[in-house]
Amino acid sequence: MAIIETIQKRRSVRTYSGRPLSDEHVAQIEQFVNQTQAPFGVKARIELIRTHSGKESVKLGTYGWIKGACEYLALIYEEAPFAETAAAHLFEQVVLFCTSLGLGTCWLGGSFSRSDFKKQIRLKPNEKLKIVSPVGYPHSNRQSFIERVIVNAEKNHATRKPFGELFFDGDFNHPLTEAQAGIFAEPLEMVRLAPSANNKQEWRAVLENNILHFYKMPYIMFDSIDIGIALCHFELSCKELGLNGKYEVLENYPQHAKIVYVISWIPG
Repeated sequence: MAIIETIQKRRSVRTYSGRPLSDEHVAQIEQFVNQTQAPFGVKARIELIRTHSGKESVKLGTYGWIKGACEYLALIYEEAPFAETAAAHLFEQVVLFCTSLGLGTCWLGGSFSRSDFKKQIRLKPNEKLKIVSPVGYPHSNRQSFIERVIVNAEKNHATRKPFGELFFDGDFNHPLTEAQAGIFAEPLEMVRLAPSANNKQEWRAVLENNILHFYKMPYIMFDSIDIGIALCHFELSCKELGLNGKYEVLENYPQHAKIVYVISWIPG
């Protein structure tokens, strides 16, 4: 499945069939994880935790948010500058790969028992576990109470901010239209569709002289994670469309008093 199609298809799944992943799917996920690295030189890894692989089942607490999941992906990274953003970039690549296999996932940042998950992995002194996701077969006919509440809330509110509220032309005073975005219109649309904590979409981008500057609006806990997901969507979409470029931290960029510059995309 093409990456843009996969991004459009991905959704958060909170209710699963209760059926463990097939050996084939486990092998495919582990192969993809082993061959995929975090960007920007950051050391991060992903472990697949299976709750029914041994003689005794493993209980992993998610405070009622997830039902019927037998496997989880756990994101582990070494603490360093830009580590959370790069690790989130890596994790979203794996999430999208699982989506392309027809599997369900759901980013979890605060709604899981860290003590339960840490019992199943080995953390080094400088490593951190911040994100997990169930991965498995969505339940075809049933949603949990929490999932019904969340889905109904999303239906009753605009689930994605409009293009011109997230992306700007030259500075933060001029909203960017899809026509003005040109070749970047579709990659930016994939950024607009990216998941984020509480659906905040607290990332922004400014197109200046064919360079895209990416920013985050700082808030507690997950701003660095969310911008990592957004950067992943943009880069993978550009690659699929044949738009060459690279991320680079620049010294000069449009500034905003309340928005933090992160990195820029340099075509070429």
